[in-house]
Amino acid sequence: MRKRLIGAVAGLATLVLPTVNAVAATAKTIVTTKRVTGPQAVADRWGYVEVILVVKKTTRIVGTHKKVTRKITNVLVPIYPNHTDRSVFINQQAVPLLTNEVLTMTQFNPNIEFVGGATATSGAFAQSLQAAILQAKKI
Repeated sequence: MRKRLIGAVAGLATLVLPTVNAVAATAKTIVTTKRVTGPQAVADRWGYVEVILVVKKTTRIVGTHKKVTRKITNVLVPIYPNHTDRSVFINQQAVPLLTNEVLTMTQFNPNIEFVGGATATSGAFAQSLQAAILQAKKI
């Protein structure tokens, strides 16, 4: 009885494995990287903040099933308040903290912790980030 069962399982595996391999052979992965730019947001009277996200989009197609994942791989802040020595000092501290928080997010979520002493920059960063995330979800 045991030999028959082992033989039946081995025979079934022989029939199933080619099918599994055929499905795996039709799997396709497409990876694209795009930049999305949030609008310039006003940081009170201090100036503007603009956030650019670099987003990696991975599309995996297996048969008729398609799964899309997006991940923020980099955050650029080309525009931030820097017209006074104080603004430069504050934002040299705040911008890296804000960008790091975005990079460690597990979801596309614009809710970030504000940096103490850089409330205006943090608020403008969050506004620009939110718009960029909405654009990134569309790619």
